[in-house]
Amino acid sequence: MPVSSIPAQAARPGSAPHRHVAVFNVPQAGHVLPTLAVVEQLVRRGHRVSYAVTAQFERHVRAAGATPVLYEAADQGEAPEDLVLGVAQAIGLNLGAVEALGAAFADDRPDVVLYDVYAWAGPLLASRWGVPTIHLSPSHVPYEGVLEEMFGLDDVSRFPGFAGLAAALTAHGCAVGVHELTLAPERVVAFLPRAFQRRPETVRAKECHYVGPALADRSFQGSWRRPETGREVVYVSLGSQFTRRPDFYRSCVEAFRGTDHHVVMTVGQGVDPAELGELPANVEVHVSVPQLDVLAAASVFVTHAGMGSTMEALAHGVPLVAVPQMAEQRVNATQIERLGLGVHLPREEVTGQSLREAVRRVAADADIAAGVAAMRQAIDEAGGAAAAADVVDAVLAGLPAPVGQEAP
Repeated sequence: MPVSSIPAQAARPGSAPHRHVAVFNVPQAGHVLPTLAVVEQLVRRGHRVSYAVTAQFERHVRAAGATPVLYEAADQGEAPEDLVLGVAQAIGLNLGAVEALGAAFADDRPDVVLYDVYAWAGPLLASRWGVPTIHLSPSHVPYEGVLEEMFGLDDVSRFPGFAGLAAALTAHGCAVGVHELTLAPERVVAFLPRAFQRRPETVRAKECHYVGPALADRSFQGSWRRPETGREVVYVSLGSQFTRRPDFYRSCVEAFRGTDHHVVMTVGQGVDPAELGELPANVEVHVSVPQLDVLAAASVFVTHAGMGSTMEALAHGVPLVAVPQMAEQRVNATQIERLGLGVHLPREEVTGQSLREAVRRVAADADIAAGVAAMRQAIDEAGGAAAAADVVDAVLAGLPAPVGQEAP
């Protein structure tokens, strides 16, 4: 599929000359959404952005100003809780799409490749093209102990499918192997502040830019308005992947029935709200909501503790009740409690009473309020999308000037 151009805009004084930026990602909201504000920044600075993703996110990518380069991926349903299996699926997806993506860019090669942590087609093709890469990390940058804490493994070679990935790296002329690519990437933009990073002193990336969450307009998701009831808003969401949890949602209804909270709860596509029984007037249930709108009004967020949702809440100064559904989220939940940003409520301990008590605690705890305020300041100072785009511009500024343009 050909890559069409985006109308160029004037570059900022002192910025890199207009370039072609390619972004490679996996088809999951928690990976795509953190990048969209960066795409907007790059387009605003005059760069042309092509974005490799599946049709599910075509509308999101176009709204950010990029040209979608679509690849196909079989619908595998809800992501597996076992991260090892999830990584194996991502490897298969990437190796299956790399040749089609290479052909799509054959006559329009990018100047730099930005790639998600699980989008290995990006560095594979960048090696073939001889262009620099920037690793986009929607979660913790690999740290000492990450394999054991998140995957229960002691070596990346134990991942199913990594032999095939290693062979593909060799075939594409990659200068680094699987261990370096996954555990010690050359240049990283991380969508969290260093203050939240797990064991930051052990990170082996050669360059690590902690820019915090990259937030921008998401009007393509619709809108939500706070009811004029005067009640404090509690937002409940398990994200986009682990939503088939009717028992959890019933516990939430039980927790807040008859309270003075207004509850906004998302249940995803896989749960019929009728399964939750009769809903009290203070509980509204949706398949999904524009999360940033709800967080702007929320006093507490009951969350799966995915990194994107966690960062968006903290950027809005909202304390957290973390109910993680898988290992990566449990690491985040541990950080949330360790750093005084909320409480970790293991999902096997969730009842109506435990949820209600956890929400009341985080809403009233002065130490948690102080911790959230400090993390919000760290996020503000990290720079967000503009800081991420500055990293891209710095890489592009070091390249030879394109034909017809002078280097700044």
